Parts: sequence; structure tokens; C-alpha cells
Amino acid sequence: MGVRAFNTQDQLVIKNEFFFDYVKNGGVLINQYNTTYSLKTKDISPLELTISRDRVTNELADVEFIQPDHPILNYPNKITQKDFEGWIQERGLYFPNKWDKSFSPILKIQDYNESPTEGSLLVTPYDDGYYIYTGLSFFRQLPAGVPGAYRLISNLLSIKNNNG
Repeated sequence: MGVRAFNTQDQLVIKNEFFFDYVKNGGVLINQYNTTYSLKTKDISPLELTISRDRVTNELADVEFIQPDHPILNYPNKITQKDFEGWIQERGLYFPNKWDKSFSPILKIQDYNESPTEGSLLVTPYDDGYYIYTGLSFFRQLPAGVPGAYRLISNLLSIKNNNG
């Protein structure tokens, strides 16, 4: 789903269940960031998920792997610190700050003199599929040709091919 989809698309108020059923039936859904302002519905996830205004604006901020053995960091590409080099403008924005216990936080990131955030990349199995929520700024990195962003998004899309 595109950035701010739940901020801009009125039809998601009634069609979000279609997407959640897609995941239940074996699909992989990547929901990119939404803002806290003007959400069309709070049901942006099939499970509890509350977005915040948490962000990391320093594109050079350290990225810590909370679960280094998680498939998202290992298949089909082994994600390393090098994959976060060359990012532009920011690491990400509007990270969730509360989520259902079935979500796995993957990364911990923080701006200088700020508290660390763990909501930049969350993944959960949901019945036969996977739901992924990310506030990482793929919308900036992919057009800029950042190799690590392409490697990481490939891993997100491939989660069903290697579910640990």
C-alpha cells in the first residue's frame, strides 16, 4: 500500500477488510507509513497498531537489528549495516508506538538525543499470510536508487519464501 493510503483513500474505510482477508488467505501486505492526522479509519491493520509522530530524521542514524536472525534480514539478501548507507533525507517517519504482541519489531533506530524507536518495521504472520507495517522512507530511497532499500524491500516481498 502506498504512503498515506489510509489518509487519502476514502474507500479504505470499507475495503480494508478486503486487504486483511488477502493476508489471511496467504498474501503479503506491506503497508507504508500513514500520518496521525486525518486518518480515514483507525483500522489500518488487522491487529492492534497505533501510529505515532515518532520519526528519525537523520539519514545517518544508527540502525540496530533487534532480531538479526529474522528472515526479513536474511532472505533473499543478508541485510547488513551497509544496506543503510546512502539513505537520503531521513530513516523514516510516523512509526507505530503500540502494537499487538504478535508483531515482531525488526529494527531499533534513534535520532541523536532522542529515545530509540522500535516501530519502524513490524511484521506479523496473520493466518496464512504476512502483514508488514513500515515507516521506513522507502518512498524516498527507492526513487533515489539506494541499493540497500531495494535489497530490504525484496526481503519484505519474499517473506513467505523463507518464513524461518
